[in-house]
Amino acid sequence: MQKPAPGKGDIRYWQKRVRKTGSRGSENAFYSVQLQYAGRRMELSLGTSNQMEAASRAKDQYLFLVGNGWTAFLDKYRARETPLAPATLTIGEYLDAVRTQTELSPVTIEGYAKKLRQIVADVMSVSGSKSRYDYRKGGYHQWLGAVHAVPLVSVTPDRIREWKKRFIDSAGKNELKRRSRTVSCNSMIRQARSLFSRKNVLDKLNIQLPAPLPFDGVSVERRTDTKFYGCGVDPRSLLRDAATELGTVYPEQFKAFLLALVLGLRRREADLLEWESFDFASQTLRIQATRWYKLKTNESAAVLPVEPEFLALFRGWRAKASSEFVLQSDRPPKSVSYQWYRCQETFDGLLAWLRAKGVQGQKPFHQLRKLFGSELAQRHGIHVASASLRHADISTTTQFYSDRTVKLTAGFGAVLSEPLTSMPFRKREREVSSSDSFGSP
Repeated sequence: MQKPAPGKGDIRYWQKRVRKTGSRGSENAFYSVQLQYAGRRMELSLGTSNQMEAASRAKDQYLFLVGNGWTAFLDKYRARETPLAPATLTIGEYLDAVRTQTELSPVTIEGYAKKLRQIVADVMSVSGSKSRYDYRKGGYHQWLGAVHAVPLVSVTPDRIREWKKRFIDSAGKNELKRRSRTVSCNSMIRQARSLFSRKNVLDKLNIQLPAPLPFDGVSVERRTDTKFYGCGVDPRSLLRDAATELGTVYPEQFKAFLLALVLGLRRREADLLEWESFDFASQTLRIQATRWYKLKTNESAAVLPVEPEFLALFRGWRAKASSEFVLQSDRPPKSVSYQWYRCQETFDGLLAWLRAKGVQGQKPFHQLRKLFGSELAQRHGIHVASASLRHADISTTTQFYSDRTVKLTAGFGAVLSEPLTSMPFRKREREVSSSDSFGSP
Protein backbone atom coordinates (compact mmCIF):
# COMPACT_ATOMS: atom_id res chain seq x y z
CA MET A 1 0.00 0.00 0.00
CA GLN A 2 1.40 3.37 -1.06
CA LYS A 3 2.20 5.77 1.77
CA PRO A 4 0.24 9.04 1.72
CA ALA A 5 2.16 12.16 0.73
CA PRO A 6 3.33 14.25 3.69
CA GLY A 7 1.00 17.12 4.60
CA LYS A 8 1.77 20.75 5.28
CA GLY A 9 2.38 19.99 8.93
CA ASP A 10 5.28 17.71 7.98
CA ILE A 11 8.78 19.13 7.45
CA ARG A 12 9.24 16.79 4.47
CA TYR A 13 6.50 18.65 2.63
CA TRP A 14 8.43 21.92 2.91
CA GLN A 15 11.81 20.44 2.01
CA LYS A 16 10.64 20.28 -1.60
CA ARG A 17 9.17 23.79 -1.57
CA VAL A 18 11.92 25.95 -0.15
CA ARG A 19 14.27 27.30 -2.79
CA LYS A 20 17.31 29.45 -3.41
CA THR A 21 16.73 29.93 -7.12
CA GLY A 22 15.73 33.43 -8.19
CA SER A 23 14.89 35.00 -11.54
CA ARG A 24 16.72 33.60 -14.58
CA GLY A 25 18.16 30.83 -12.42
CA SER A 26 20.27 33.13 -10.25
CA GLU A 27 21.26 31.79 -6.82
CA ASN A 28 20.03 33.73 -3.78
CA ALA A 29 21.85 33.83 -0.49
CA PHE A 30 19.00 32.40 1.63
CA TYR A 31 16.21 29.94 1.08
CA SER A 32 12.77 31.43 0.52
CA VAL A 33 9.25 30.02 0.31
CA GLN A 34 5.94 31.03 -1.20
CA LEU A 35 3.07 30.97 1.27
CA GLN A 36 -0.53 31.20 0.10
CA TYR A 37 -3.54 31.68 2.34
CA ALA A 38 -6.91 33.44 2.17
CA GLY A 39 -6.46 34.52 -1.45
CA ARG A 40 -3.07 36.15 -0.85
CA ARG A 41 0.34 34.82 -1.86
CA MET A 42 3.73 36.13 -0.77
CA GLU A 43 7.32 35.00 -1.11
CA LEU A 44 9.35 35.41 2.06
CA SER A 45 12.98 34.93 2.91
CA LEU A 46 13.63 32.25 5.54
CA GLY A 47 16.88 33.86 6.67
CA THR A 48 19.00 30.70 6.43
CA SER A 49 21.15 28.90 3.86
CA ASN A 50 20.48 25.48 5.47
CA GLN A 51 17.73 23.55 3.69
CA MET A 52 16.49 21.56 6.70
CA GLU A 53 16.36 24.67 8.86
CA ALA A 54 14.56 26.52 6.07
CA ALA A 55 11.98 23.74 5.75
CA SER A 56 11.40 23.77 9.51
CA ARG A 57 10.89 27.55 9.52
CA ALA A 58 8.57 27.34 6.51
CA LYS A 59 6.40 24.75 8.29
CA ASP A 60 6.19 26.78 11.49
CA GLN A 61 5.42 29.98 9.63
CA TYR A 62 2.67 28.38 7.55
CA LEU A 63 0.95 26.86 10.59
CA PHE A 64 1.09 30.21 12.37
CA LEU A 65 -0.31 31.95 9.28
CA VAL A 66 -3.28 29.58 9.06
CA GLY A 67 -4.03 29.97 12.76
CA ASN A 68 -3.62 33.74 13.05
CA GLY A 69 -3.98 35.40 9.64
CA TRP A 70 -1.73 37.64 7.57
CA THR A 71 -1.62 40.68 9.84
CA ALA A 72 -0.38 38.79 12.89
CA PHE A 73 1.92 36.71 10.70
CA LEU A 74 3.71 39.71 9.20
CA ASP A 75 3.96 41.43 12.57
CA LYS A 76 5.66 38.39 14.04
CA TYR A 77 7.91 37.05 11.32
CA ARG A 78 8.94 40.20 9.51
CA ALA A 79 10.27 41.53 12.82
CA ARG A 80 12.13 38.29 13.62
CA GLU A 81 14.01 37.87 10.35
CA THR A 82 17.69 37.33 11.05
CA PRO A 83 19.60 40.60 10.63
CA LEU A 84 22.86 40.62 8.77
CA ALA A 85 25.87 42.56 9.97
CA PRO A 86 26.46 45.61 7.73
CA ALA A 87 30.09 44.66 7.20
CA THR A 88 29.21 41.21 5.81
CA LEU A 89 26.08 42.06 3.82
CA THR A 90 26.75 41.32 0.14
CA ILE A 91 25.14 42.62 -3.02
CA GLY A 92 23.42 39.27 -3.51
CA GLU A 93 22.07 39.21 0.04
CA TYR A 94 20.80 42.75 -0.31
CA LEU A 95 18.98 41.96 -3.56
CA ASP A 96 17.55 38.85 -1.94
CA ALA A 97 16.15 40.98 0.89
CA VAL A 98 14.67 43.49 -1.58
CA ARG A 99 13.08 40.66 -3.52
CA THR A 100 11.46 39.01 -0.52
CA GLN A 101 10.71 41.91 1.84
CA THR A 102 9.40 44.64 -0.44
CA GLU A 103 6.33 44.97 -2.62
CA LEU A 104 8.18 45.83 -5.83
CA SER A 105 7.29 43.52 -8.70
CA PRO A 106 9.86 40.89 -9.77
CA VAL A 107 10.10 42.51 -13.22
CA THR A 108 10.88 45.91 -11.69
CA ILE A 109 13.45 44.50 -9.27
CA GLU A 110 15.24 42.51 -11.98
CA GLY A 111 15.38 45.55 -14.28
CA TYR A 112 16.93 47.70 -11.54
CA ALA A 113 19.21 44.87 -10.37
CA LYS A 114 20.65 44.47 -13.85
CA LYS A 115 21.85 48.10 -13.80
CA LEU A 116 23.18 47.78 -10.25
CA ARG A 117 25.18 44.68 -11.19
CA GLN A 118 26.63 46.46 -14.20
CA ILE A 119 27.78 49.39 -12.06
CA VAL A 120 29.15 47.16 -9.30
CA ALA A 121 31.04 45.04 -11.82
CA ASP A 122 32.68 48.15 -13.29
CA VAL A 123 33.38 49.76 -9.91
CA MET A 124 34.93 46.61 -8.43
CA SER A 125 36.60 45.44 -11.70
CA VAL A 126 34.55 42.24 -11.92
CA SER A 127 34.93 42.33 -15.67
CA GLY A 128 34.87 38.70 -16.71
CA SER A 129 35.25 37.54 -20.30
CA LYS A 130 32.73 37.05 -23.07
CA SER A 131 31.62 33.94 -21.22
CA ARG A 132 29.71 36.19 -18.83
CA TYR A 133 26.98 36.28 -21.51
CA ASP A 134 26.85 32.47 -21.75
CA TYR A 135 23.68 31.37 -19.95
CA ARG A 136 23.91 27.71 -20.99
CA LYS A 137 27.43 26.70 -19.99
CA GLY A 138 27.55 28.57 -16.69
CA GLY A 139 29.62 31.60 -17.65
CA TYR A 140 26.83 34.01 -16.74
CA HIS A 141 26.18 32.38 -13.36
CA GLN A 142 29.89 32.44 -12.54
CA TRP A 143 30.04 36.17 -13.27
CA LEU A 144 26.78 36.72 -11.39
CA GLY A 145 28.14 34.91 -8.34
CA ALA A 146 31.26 37.09 -8.35
CA VAL A 147 29.17 40.28 -8.46
CA HIS A 148 26.75 39.05 -5.80
CA ALA A 149 29.69 38.22 -3.49
CA VAL A 150 30.86 41.86 -3.42
CA PRO A 151 30.29 43.39 0.05
CA LEU A 152 27.77 46.22 -0.13
CA VAL A 153 29.92 48.33 2.19
CA SER A 154 32.75 48.34 -0.38
CA VAL A 155 30.59 50.04 -3.05
CA THR A 156 30.97 53.57 -1.72
CA PRO A 157 29.56 56.83 -3.11
CA ASP A 158 33.09 58.01 -3.93
CA ARG A 159 33.69 54.93 -6.06
CA ILE A 160 30.35 55.47 -7.81
CA ARG A 161 31.35 59.06 -8.61
CA GLU A 162 34.72 57.92 -9.96
CA TRP A 163 32.96 55.33 -12.12
CA LYS A 164 30.55 57.98 -13.41
CA LYS A 165 33.42 60.23 -14.48
CA ARG A 166 35.27 57.36 -16.21
CA PHE A 167 32.09 56.22 -17.94
CA ILE A 168 31.40 59.64 -19.48
CA ASP A 169 35.04 60.53 -20.18
CA SER A 170 35.43 57.33 -22.22
CA ALA A 171 33.59 59.19 -25.01
CA GLY A 172 36.57 61.51 -25.42
CA LYS A 173 35.99 65.01 -26.75
CA ASN A 174 33.22 64.09 -29.18
CA GLU A 175 30.28 66.06 -27.75
CA LEU A 176 27.64 63.88 -29.38
CA LYS A 177 29.18 60.74 -27.88
CA ARG A 178 29.54 62.46 -24.50
CA ARG A 179 25.88 63.39 -24.58
CA SER A 180 24.95 59.80 -25.36
CA ARG A 181 27.17 58.47 -22.57
CA THR A 182 25.68 61.01 -20.16
CA VAL A 183 22.16 59.88 -20.99
CA SER A 184 23.14 56.23 -20.49
CA CYS A 185 24.97 56.99 -17.24
CA ASN A 186 22.03 58.92 -15.80
CA SER A 187 19.63 56.15 -16.73
CA MET A 188 21.78 53.48 -15.06
CA ILE A 189 22.17 55.53 -11.88
CA ARG A 190 18.46 56.32 -11.62
CA GLN A 191 17.46 52.69 -12.00
CA ALA A 192 20.11 51.25 -9.68
CA ARG A 193 19.45 54.00 -7.12
CA SER A 194 15.77 53.00 -7.05
CA LEU A 195 16.80 49.83 -5.19
CA PHE A 196 17.76 52.12 -2.30
CA SER A 197 14.58 54.19 -2.29
CA ARG A 198 13.69 55.20 1.26
CA LYS A 199 9.93 54.91 0.72
CA ASN A 200 9.71 51.80 -1.45
CA VAL A 201 12.66 49.77 -0.19
CA LEU A 202 14.69 50.84 2.84
CA ASP A 203 11.71 51.45 5.14
CA LYS A 204 10.49 47.90 4.44
CA LEU A 205 13.76 46.02 5.04
CA ASN A 206 14.58 44.22 8.29
CA ILE A 207 18.33 44.07 7.78
CA GLN A 208 21.15 46.23 9.08
CA LEU A 209 22.61 48.42 6.36
CA PRO A 210 26.06 49.99 6.10
CA ALA A 211 26.54 53.73 6.04
CA PRO A 212 26.87 55.40 3.69
CA LEU A 213 24.87 53.47 1.10
CA PRO A 214 26.27 53.32 -2.47
CA PHE A 215 24.23 56.17 -3.94
CA ASP A 216 24.09 58.52 -0.96
CA GLY A 217 24.83 61.99 -2.33
CA VAL A 218 25.44 60.71 -5.86
CA SER A 219 23.68 62.94 -8.38
CA VAL A 220 22.99 62.45 -12.04
CA GLU A 221 24.76 64.60 -14.61
CA ARG A 222 22.95 67.72 -15.75
CA ARG A 223 21.75 67.68 -19.34
CA THR A 224 21.37 70.99 -21.13
CA ASP A 225 18.55 69.80 -23.33
CA THR A 226 16.21 66.82 -23.11
CA LYS A 227 13.72 67.91 -25.75
CA PHE A 228 12.75 65.72 -28.66
CA TYR A 229 13.41 67.51 -31.95
CA GLY A 230 12.68 64.63 -34.28
CA CYS A 231 14.59 61.53 -35.28
CA GLY A 232 15.77 62.42 -38.77
CA VAL A 233 12.61 61.55 -40.70
CA ASP A 234 9.28 63.13 -41.52
CA PRO A 235 6.52 61.06 -39.87
CA ARG A 236 4.07 61.45 -42.76
CA SER A 237 6.61 60.36 -45.34
CA LEU A 238 7.57 57.46 -43.09
CA LEU A 239 3.91 56.44 -42.81
CA ARG A 240 3.48 56.50 -46.61
CA ASP A 241 6.57 54.33 -47.05
CA ALA A 242 5.39 51.90 -44.38
CA ALA A 243 1.98 51.54 -46.02
CA THR A 244 3.62 50.87 -49.40
CA GLU A 245 6.53 48.66 -48.33
CA LEU A 246 5.16 46.85 -45.26
CA GLY A 247 1.40 46.95 -45.66
CA THR A 248 0.89 43.84 -47.76
CA VAL A 249 4.24 42.05 -47.57
CA TYR A 250 4.87 42.37 -43.82
CA PRO A 251 1.47 43.04 -42.23
CA GLU A 252 2.60 42.27 -38.65
CA GLN A 253 5.40 44.82 -38.92
CA PHE A 254 2.95 47.35 -40.33
CA LYS A 255 0.54 46.72 -37.45
CA ALA A 256 3.32 47.22 -34.92
CA PHE A 257 4.38 50.38 -36.75
CA LEU A 258 0.85 51.83 -36.55
CA LEU A 259 0.40 50.95 -32.89
CA ALA A 260 3.51 52.99 -32.08
CA LEU A 261 3.20 55.93 -34.50
CA VAL A 262 -0.54 56.64 -34.58
CA LEU A 263 -1.52 55.38 -31.11
CA GLY A 264 1.69 55.89 -29.12
CA LEU A 265 1.93 52.40 -27.64
CA ARG A 266 5.07 51.17 -25.94
CA ARG A 267 6.67 48.01 -27.29
CA ARG A 268 5.44 45.73 -24.50
CA GLU A 269 1.94 47.21 -24.80
CA ALA A 270 1.92 46.43 -28.52
CA ASP A 271 3.39 42.96 -27.97
CA LEU A 272 0.59 41.89 -25.61
CA LEU A 273 -2.31 43.97 -26.95
CA GLU A 274 -5.46 41.89 -27.32
CA TRP A 275 -8.24 42.35 -29.86
CA GLU A 276 -10.83 42.85 -27.14
CA SER A 277 -9.13 46.20 -26.42
CA PHE A 278 -10.55 47.56 -29.70
CA ASP A 279 -14.09 48.93 -29.63
CA PHE A 280 -14.92 49.30 -33.31
CA ALA A 281 -18.37 50.74 -32.59
CA SER A 282 -17.04 53.66 -30.55
CA GLN A 283 -13.82 53.90 -32.61
CA THR A 284 -11.56 53.60 -29.56
CA LEU A 285 -8.73 51.51 -28.16
CA ARG A 286 -8.70 50.75 -24.44
CA ILE A 287 -5.28 50.33 -22.81
CA GLN A 288 -5.83 48.16 -19.75
CA ALA A 289 -4.22 45.48 -17.63
CA THR A 290 -4.66 41.90 -18.83
CA ARG A 291 -3.71 38.47 -17.54
CA TRP A 292 -0.37 38.86 -19.32
CA TYR A 293 0.31 42.58 -18.99
CA LYS A 294 0.63 44.79 -15.94
CA LEU A 295 0.35 48.51 -16.64
CA LYS A 296 3.53 50.52 -16.23
CA THR A 297 1.67 53.01 -14.01
CA ASN A 298 -1.96 53.53 -13.05
CA GLU A 299 -2.01 56.44 -15.50
CA SER A 300 -1.07 54.09 -18.34
CA ALA A 301 -4.70 53.01 -18.53
CA ALA A 302 -6.65 55.06 -21.06
CA VAL A 303 -9.22 55.03 -23.85
CA LEU A 304 -7.62 56.34 -27.06
CA PRO A 305 -9.54 57.52 -30.12
CA VAL A 306 -8.65 55.74 -33.37
CA GLU A 307 -8.87 57.58 -36.69
CA PRO A 308 -11.36 55.95 -39.11
CA GLU A 309 -8.70 55.17 -41.73
CA PHE A 310 -6.67 53.10 -39.28
CA LEU A 311 -9.72 51.59 -37.64
CA ALA A 312 -10.73 50.14 -41.03
CA LEU A 313 -7.32 48.48 -41.35
CA PHE A 314 -7.50 46.90 -37.90
CA ARG A 315 -11.08 45.76 -38.52
CA GLY A 316 -9.87 43.90 -41.60
CA TRP A 317 -7.00 42.31 -39.70
CA ARG A 318 -9.36 41.35 -36.88
CA ALA A 319 -11.52 39.38 -39.32
CA LYS A 320 -8.51 37.24 -40.27
CA ALA A 321 -7.02 36.90 -36.77
CA SER A 322 -6.26 33.43 -35.44
CA SER A 323 -5.52 34.38 -31.81
CA GLU A 324 -6.61 36.88 -29.19
CA PHE A 325 -3.51 39.03 -29.76
CA VAL A 326 -3.38 41.87 -32.28
CA LEU A 327 0.16 41.01 -33.35
CA GLN A 328 0.33 37.41 -34.57
CA SER A 329 3.19 35.21 -33.39
CA ASP A 330 3.93 31.51 -32.95
CA ARG A 331 5.54 32.21 -29.59
CA PRO A 332 3.18 32.09 -26.59
CA PRO A 333 3.26 34.85 -23.96
CA LYS A 334 5.28 34.33 -20.80
CA SER A 335 5.06 35.73 -17.29
CA VAL A 336 8.75 36.28 -16.57
CA SER A 337 10.81 38.78 -14.59
CA TYR A 338 13.02 39.79 -17.52
CA GLN A 339 12.43 41.47 -20.86
CA TRP A 340 10.87 39.00 -23.28
CA TYR A 341 8.70 39.66 -26.35
CA ARG A 342 6.47 37.11 -28.00
CA CYS A 343 6.75 39.11 -31.26
CA GLN A 344 10.54 39.48 -31.20
CA GLU A 345 10.86 38.46 -34.85
CA THR A 346 8.33 41.11 -35.91
CA PHE A 347 10.10 43.80 -33.90
CA ASP A 348 13.53 42.82 -35.26
CA GLY A 349 12.27 43.16 -38.83
CA LEU A 350 10.60 46.50 -38.12
CA LEU A 351 13.67 47.91 -36.36
CA ALA A 352 15.87 46.98 -39.33
CA TRP A 353 13.40 48.69 -41.70
CA LEU A 354 13.23 51.84 -39.53
CA ARG A 355 17.02 52.14 -39.39
CA ALA A 356 17.22 51.68 -43.17
CA LYS A 357 14.76 54.57 -43.49
CA GLY A 358 17.05 56.84 -41.49
CA VAL A 359 15.31 56.76 -38.10
CA GLN A 360 17.93 57.93 -35.62
CA GLY A 361 18.36 56.88 -32.00
CA GLN A 362 19.13 53.70 -30.08
CA LYS A 363 15.44 52.74 -29.85
CA PRO A 364 13.78 53.25 -33.24
CA PHE A 365 10.47 51.76 -32.12
CA HIS A 366 10.24 54.18 -29.21
CA GLN A 367 11.09 57.03 -31.57
CA LEU A 368 7.74 56.37 -33.26
CA ARG A 369 6.01 56.98 -29.93
CA LYS A 370 8.00 60.19 -29.56
CA LEU A 371 6.89 61.34 -33.01
CA PHE A 372 3.31 60.68 -31.91
CA GLY A 373 3.75 62.75 -28.75
CA SER A 374 5.58 65.56 -30.52
CA GLU A 375 2.87 65.89 -33.16
CA LEU A 376 0.14 66.07 -30.52
CA ALA A 377 2.06 68.69 -28.52
CA GLN A 378 2.49 70.93 -31.57
CA ARG A 379 -1.08 70.57 -32.81
CA HIS A 380 -3.12 70.40 -29.63
CA GLY A 381 -0.91 71.43 -26.72
CA ILE A 382 1.05 69.81 -23.95
CA HIS A 383 -1.96 68.63 -21.92
CA VAL A 384 -3.41 66.63 -24.80
CA ALA A 385 0.01 65.11 -25.48
CA SER A 386 0.44 64.14 -21.82
CA ALA A 387 -3.00 62.49 -21.69
CA SER A 388 -2.45 60.59 -24.95
CA LEU A 389 1.04 59.45 -23.95
CA ARG A 390 -0.43 58.40 -20.59
CA HIS A 391 2.33 59.92 -18.50
CA ALA A 392 2.01 59.76 -14.72
CA ASP A 393 3.04 63.42 -14.45
CA ILE A 394 2.75 66.23 -16.97
CA SER A 395 6.28 67.30 -16.01
CA THR A 396 7.54 64.24 -17.91
CA THR A 397 5.77 65.45 -21.04
CA THR A 398 7.04 68.98 -20.55
CA GLN A 399 10.60 67.74 -20.09
CA PHE A 400 10.74 65.63 -23.22
CA TYR A 401 7.89 66.35 -25.61
CA SER A 402 6.87 70.01 -25.44
CA ASP A 403 7.67 72.14 -28.45
CA ARG A 404 10.31 74.77 -27.72
CA THR A 405 10.45 76.12 -31.25
CA VAL A 406 9.86 79.89 -31.02
CA LYS A 407 6.95 80.75 -33.25
CA LEU A 408 6.03 84.20 -31.89
CA THR A 409 8.01 87.42 -31.65
CA ALA A 410 7.87 90.24 -29.10
CA GLY A 411 6.08 92.50 -31.61
CA PHE A 412 8.60 95.34 -31.67
CA GLY A 413 8.61 95.34 -35.48
CA ALA A 414 5.34 97.28 -35.47
CA VAL A 415 7.25 100.34 -34.30
CA LEU A 416 9.19 100.46 -37.55
CA SER A 417 5.97 100.10 -39.51
CA GLU A 418 4.77 103.51 -38.33
CA PRO A 419 4.69 106.44 -40.89
CA LEU A 420 8.17 107.70 -41.84
CA THR A 421 7.32 111.30 -40.85
CA SER A 422 6.98 110.28 -37.24
CA MET A 423 10.51 108.85 -37.14
CA PRO A 424 13.29 111.40 -37.90
CA PHE A 425 16.00 108.78 -38.28
CA ARG A 426 14.01 107.03 -41.02
CA LYS A 427 13.52 110.43 -42.80
CA ARG A 428 17.25 111.09 -42.66
CA GLU A 429 17.87 107.54 -43.94
CA ARG A 430 15.64 108.25 -46.92
CA GLU A 431 17.52 111.49 -47.76
CA VAL A 432 20.88 109.74 -47.62
CA SER A 433 19.60 106.95 -49.85
CA SER A 434 18.43 109.51 -52.45
CA SER A 435 21.75 111.35 -52.54
CA ASP A 436 23.62 108.08 -53.17
CA SER A 437 21.53 107.10 -56.18
CA PHE A 438 23.03 106.84 -59.69
CA GLY A 439 23.11 110.15 -61.60
CA SER A 440 23.73 112.29 -58.56
CA PRO A 441 26.33 115.05 -58.94
